[in-house]
Amino acid sequence: MRKYTNILIMILVLGCVSFVAGIAIAGSDHGHGHGPDEAIGHLNAAISHAKGAVMHGGEGHAGEVSKHATEAIAHAKGAIHSMPSENPHGAEAISHIKEAVTHLQAAVKHGNQGHADQATSHTNEGIQHLGGAAMHAKEVH
Repeated sequence: MRKYTNILIMILVLGCVSFVAGIAIAGSDHGHGHGPDEAIGHLNAAISHAKGAVMHGGEGHAGEVSKHATEAIAHAKGAIHSMPSENPHGAEAISHIKEAVTHLQAAVKHGNQGHADQATSHTNEGIQHLGGAAMHAKEVH
C-alpha cells in the first residue's frame, strides 16, 4: 500500500511541476527563432523524457529509467547550448539545467545498476531543476 501511495504522490508532484513548466513555456515566444525558443523546446523534451523515466521507475523498470534519463540529458545539453548565457535569466536557467544533468547522470548510473528507486529519486530532482530552468527561460528577452 505504501508503494502505491508513494507512486501517487510522485505523480501529483510531477503534475505540479509540469503545470508550472507549461506556464513558463507557453508564455515564452519572444520571436528570436533560435536561442530561448529552441532552448525551451529542448527543455520540454527533457521534461517529457524525465517524466517517462519516473513512470517506469515507479514500476521498478530501472533500465527504462536509464534510457529515458539519457534522452533527457541529451535534450538538456541542447537547451544549454541554445540558451543565451549573457542574459541573467538565461545564465540562471543554464545553472538549473546543469544541476538537472548532474541528477540525471546519477539516475542513469543507478538505473544501469538496477536501482530503480534511487534512479527515480535522482530523476525527480532533475525534473525540479528543469522546471526551475523553464521558469527562468520564459524571462529571457
